[in-house]
Amino acid sequence: MKHRNLFALLLLALLAVGSFTSVFAQDTLEPVTITIWSQEDPLFEETLQSLFATWAETVAPGSTLELVHKDTETQRNDLLAAGLAGQGLPDIILGPNDPIGVYEDAGLVQPLDELFDISLYPYNIGAAQVSGATFGVPLTAGNHLMLMYNKSLVATPPDTWDELYEISAQVEADNEGVQGFAYNLNEPFWFLPFVHGFGGSVFDEDGNFTMDTEAWVNAYQFVHDLKFVQEVVPTECDYGCADGGFKEGTTAMILNGVWALGDYLNVEASPALGPDNLGLAPWPALPNGERPKPFTSGKFLSIPVTVEGAQLDAVVSLVTWLTTDVDAVQTISIGTNNLPAIEAVTVDAEKDPILADAAAILETGIGMPADANLRCMWDAVRPNLEGVMADSITAADAAAEAQFAAEDACA
Repeated sequence: MKHRNLFALLLLALLAVGSFTSVFAQDTLEPVTITIWSQEDPLFEETLQSLFATWAETVAPGSTLELVHKDTETQRNDLLAAGLAGQGLPDIILGPNDPIGVYEDAGLVQPLDELFDISLYPYNIGAAQVSGATFGVPLTAGNHLMLMYNKSLVATPPDTWDELYEISAQVEADNEGVQGFAYNLNEPFWFLPFVHGFGGSVFDEDGNFTMDTEAWVNAYQFVHDLKFVQEVVPTECDYGCADGGFKEGTTAMILNGVWALGDYLNVEASPALGPDNLGLAPWPALPNGERPKPFTSGKFLSIPVTVEGAQLDAVVSLVTWLTTDVDAVQTISIGTNNLPAIEAVTVDAEKDPILADAAAILETGIGMPADANLRCMWDAVRPNLEGVMADSITAADAAAEAQFAAEDACA
C-alpha cells in the first residue's frame, strides 16, 4: 500500500502549490465556518482539510472548516441527541449510507434532489435514497462484493457458475488440501446479490417489502444447491473461514468486499496473495444469463435540516465541488484508496490495476437502500437463510417466512 500513500501525498502536494486547474463558475461567497462530523480515517480527513482550503481560497476567502471526528456509533447517537435537543447539528454529515434512513426518519436531514444534479452519480446514489428522495451525495463509492481469486491457483476466473464448478473441482484435484471456492454462507449481505441477479429487490416503489417472490425463492434455492447439489462450498463457512483460507492459500476463490484489498495486497498479512497473486472479477453469470448484483454504497455527504440561507449556499457549493470537480474527486477517492462515484474520474489501470478492476466491478452493482426498514430485512432473512443452508426449510417457505418476519418487525 506504500505506493498508494505516496500517490496521496503527491496529490496533497499539488494542492499545496495551487496546481488544481478547476475554475469555480460562481460568485465569491461571504466567509463562513462549516462544521463537518466525519467518521473517516486520518488520511481521508487530512485530504478533506486540504481540499476545503482550496475551495475556500477561490469561493469563500476567509472561511474555516471545523472537522469533528466521530466514529459511526458516536456520530449517529450524537446526531439523534442534537436533533431531540433542537440544536448542535453540524453543517455536513460525512459517513456511510447505513444511518441515512434513520436520520431521514428522525427528520434530521433535508432532501437534496433540488440542490444537486443527482444524475452525475450513477454508481451508488440509490444507497442514499429513501422512497425515491435523495438524502446524501456520494463522496466515494464501493463497499461491494467481488469474486476474488488466487492467480497461482486459478489462471482465468470463471465467467459463469458452471465454469466456477469446473474450475473449483480442478483446483481441488490438482492441489491437495485446497478448497476451490468458499464464501460467507449464512450472511444476508452475501446472499442479496443472488436475489438481485434473479430479478428481485427488497422494496417496491412504495417502500413495501417484496421478499416473498419467485426471485427470492430462486435465490434461496440456488445457494442451497451450491452446498447440497453442486457441493462446491464447504459444509460450514463464515467470514473468517473464507478470508483466512484465501490469505493462506488453502482457498482458491472467495466472495469478499473492496474493504479487504489492503490486507490481500500485503504479503505479510496474506502470504499467499499480494499484488502478484490477487485477482478480481465480476460475479459469475447465473443460469438466467444475469450476474448477481452486489450492493454498493460508499461515503456520503448529508445536510441537516437546520442549514439554510447563506450557510446552505456555501455548503451546497462545497459539496458540489468536492463531488464533481475532477481533480477534487480524484484526490478524495483514489488518493485515499477509495473509488470515485462519478463517471468522469477513472482509476489508471497501469498505476493501480487492482483498484481499477474494483472500479469496473462496481458498475455491476446496485445502490443499497438507505431505508431505515432495511434493518428488518437483514434480521428476517438471516435465520431463514441459515435454515436453507442447513436444509431444514424449503426455499419457498424461507421466502414467505422472511417476508412475514420483516413486516412484523417493522409494523
